[in-house]
Amino acid sequence: MKKSMLLAAAAILTLQAVPAFAEHDGTKHGNRGDKMFEKIDANKDGSITAQESADNAKKRFDEMDADKNGSVTKDEAKAHYEAKKVEWEKKKAEMKTKREDKSKPVEAPAEAPEAE
Repeated sequence: MKKSMLLAAAAILTLQAVPAFAEHDGTKHGNRGDKMFEKIDANKDGSITAQESADNAKKRFDEMDADKNGSVTKDEAKAHYEAKKVEWEKKKAEMKTKREDKSKPVEAPAEAPEAE
């Protein structure tokens, strides 16, 4: 009963965020919501059902439940978010490197000497 209540609460919270996912504000971060929407929309029909939302919430819950006992402690949640933070920092560093590589001027190849 308690687990189903947690899943229902998580589903409601996810559904409240859906309008934000559907919006695109035109900034460089605007497609983040689109990507999240597409990730939750499991059957790719352009809408998120309550079941898709609940499945997403369950997946996130299961990721946090390190000892797989059906409950998440504060320590498990903290460890999960710390691990996600490390992942995100690594990803940001990779994206920064890609941006810097793209902004570097491309050097023209050295011309071959003309044959006489």
